[in-house]
Amino acid sequence: MLLVVAALYIAAAAWLAWWMLEPINRVAGALQFSTRFMLSDVIGLMVMLQVPLAIVGRAVEAGREQTSSPYWVLIAIFVVLAFVLWAAAVSVVSRAGIMRLTRRLVVIVVLVPGTLAVIMAFPVCLALFSGVPFIGGVWGPVLPVLGLAGLFGIMLGIRRLSFWALAGSPGGIALAAMQEGDRAERLAGRAR
Repeated sequence: MLLVVAALYIAAAAWLAWWMLEPINRVAGALQFSTRFMLSDVIGLMVMLQVPLAIVGRAVEAGREQTSSPYWVLIAIFVVLAFVLWAAAVSVVSRAGIMRLTRRLVVIVVLVPGTLAVIMAFPVCLALFSGVPFIGGVWGPVLPVLGLAGLFGIMLGIRRLSFWALAGSPGGIALAAMQEGDRAERLAGRAR
């Protein structure tokens, strides 16, 4: 049973990531521009490093002293994960032809980490919605519904920002051409 639940979660997570970032990934796959690092990408890396380091630092600060080995292990893990996430995001925005500073930083700092956060929060919200008994009081029945509604809103926002990030770039032109081709195929399929 646990294996089935894990397989369903992995399938749902893969579909969610594909759906939210589909415009950018689709264009990146079609254009295949080379990966180019810009100076602003380093700013994005610094922002991405600040969040996990602050969370781990604050959590450990409340606990034991910082010379203990778990502190440095957690720091190392979060730094490596942030760097891998950053490198993947820079690769995707470069291949999709997104060169505008603001749009590039939004993809690197908001969209890619936001997609990961949605994938990680999804099972928690489902567990809360399914009636896990650790929530009580007045907020017991309301909290899971609010969590799922908020998660759904974040998913729609990430997808919308994916389209916005491509606007005005070579990727935006390529996406418009791909969408027009998809419409023509659907119309041709209906005419048969």
